[in-house]
Amino acid sequence: MSSVADFIAHPKLEAHNHMNLGMRYATYTPWAGFTIPDFPRKLNGLGEMHEIIGQYTRPRAKTAQDARDLFTMALKDAVADGVTILEGSIDTQFVGHCGGVDPFIRMISEIRDEFADKIDFRPEMGMGKTFPKEKIQAWVPACLESGVFKSIDLYGPEVFEGLDDFKNIFELAGKLGIKRKAHVGEFSSAETVAQFIDFFELDEVQHGIGAAKDDKVLQMLADKKIRCNVTPCSNEMLGAVPSLKEHPMRRMWEAGVRITINTDDLLFFNRSVSEQCYDLVECGLFTQEEMFALLDSELNT
Repeated sequence: MSSVADFIAHPKLEAHNHMNLGMRYATYTPWAGFTIPDFPRKLNGLGEMHEIIGQYTRPRAKTAQDARDLFTMALKDAVADGVTILEGSIDTQFVGHCGGVDPFIRMISEIRDEFADKIDFRPEMGMGKTFPKEKIQAWVPACLESGVFKSIDLYGPEVFEGLDDFKNIFELAGKLGIKRKAHVGEFSSAETVAQFIDFFELDEVQHGIGAAKDDKVLQMLADKKIRCNVTPCSNEMLGAVPSLKEHPMRRMWEAGVRITINTDDLLFFNRSVSEQCYDLVECGLFTQEEMFALLDSELNT
């Protein structure tokens, strides 16, 4: 019989974690000084999630110290879960909290170095499609050229419209050898997943579960070795899948697609990587041996 402790003890990579929402609710509330009513809970899609972010979490983070606190909490909770490599996404907005690119980069470097003996933290530059484009163009290239960020990620509405605004940044990332990711396929089609991959020359997809509806797209992901960083609990709690038992990641894995298990926003969904691995075994989607093999296959890649 497997246990959560077995998975905590097993080395793990997490590649899809928004660090400003990457800590336990029980970790967050003493720091925030408030509670969120009836939370965590299943939500009515991304719309309700963004309502809570707009009302509670975003207004609470105003300063550079707030940003440092959030990222530190996320790292501590990842360490407690036995995560050994964390590709943690840090949203572009926090450049503004820190007063500019240089102090922002300095803070991220300091946090990385502070945790260096506990976890291999690989900072990721996160970009929201609805964030002011002029700030993204002013801040993100300098952040990427600093050498601190090892990957980039684009999130927001999963539609092709507006992608041109970010093309130059993905091209710069490619030239610098920075891994390119984007959110697509949680609430969008297999065709949209393929379009995003082709347009940005993506190395990895955040979510990507929509690809399971098209054998040709699954084959493309497998052939190009494009990894899908899946968030099972998030998918279930936001209504993207009806249940863990019915999650399409099994189909993706059997098609040869590379997969990781991730928290997405631990604050909202309250299941660590280890707990989700246990849940996926308990519901019968994977065996314990398959789950350990899945974790091992992506470690240090």
